[in-house]
Amino acid sequence: MIARKRAEIKSKKTSKKNKSKVLTVITIIIIIAISVAAMTFYDFPEEDQKGDNAFDSGEDFVFTSLDGAEIHLNDYRGKVVILDLTATWCQPCQYQMLELKKIYENYSRDDLEILSIDMDSRETAQQLQSFKDAFKEYGYELNWVFGMDDGSIWEKYKKGGGIPTICIFDQKGKLHFSKEGICIYSEIPQGFPSDTTQLAPKIDELLT
Repeated sequence: MIARKRAEIKSKKTSKKNKSKVLTVITIIIIIAISVAAMTFYDFPEEDQKGDNAFDSGEDFVFTSLDGAEIHLNDYRGKVVILDLTATWCQPCQYQMLELKKIYENYSRDDLEILSIDMDSRETAQQLQSFKDAFKEYGYELNWVFGMDDGSIWEKYKKGGGIPTICIFDQKGKLHFSKEGICIYSEIPQGFPSDTTQLAPKIDELLT
């Protein structure tokens, strides 16, 4: 009986320690990501919404989903689409996931879809799935669409060569907005520049 109680107490202590470690890891990731994001923002050029042929008409591109399906941008006609060009090793991209999650939870799937596409041809679908699973272990389920680029999407929509790069397409597939560096959903987190791009007004503009 005494041995069992000791085992139960030890198990509870271990559980508390594990939870504490998880929270610590999440906190460290966010702090590091915020500091890196601030530098990333200043290193990248200002947004450019004019003078690019990609803005002239409805767009299309193709990528491979994590289950191997071939998906086109035009499969989402009628919805606002956020394209997130990313890679699993990119710290600012990891923080971008937290902001994309806020967007995903605040808009209907009838109105908006998010596509997080890994632009690094050296990575595999398995690595990207593991990236998603790691967030899930910390309580952050990333339920939108993830996929792999063959290089053509990155070549078409990259700006200065940095990631994350966020593109917003309207319901007809026209490129409405493009920005290199972290973009936030609405409220600018502490430690970010006051002029950090907020995506909510840009999305709402297309949905009104």
